[in-house]
Amino acid sequence: MEAINLFRRLCNSKDTPDDAVRIRVFTNAEGTVAEVEWPANDKTDAGDYFYATYVPLALERALDVKENYGFAEIVVILDDLSLWRPAWGQLT
Repeated sequence: MEAINLFRRLCNSKDTPDDAVRIRVFTNAEGTVAEVEWPANDKTDAGDYFYATYVPLALERALDVKENYGFAEIVVILDDLSLWRPAWGQLT
């Protein structure tokens, strides 16, 4: 059985914890897309994938950053809950 990814939803990027990778989901002319950002920690400098990316790929990149650089979680900034697809994981 495949594990379901759990992500905490935040309404404001200012609420992002210092130990979290942030993914922002939004729409543009290409459809529903996402960007990824993370703060500096003792293993990496701050960084981002600030270009509109297909959401599953952005989630994969965020998970890679989380696992390789010791972040505690991935949080999702999402203004419109209808943009989220259950196949991407569960929002808490």
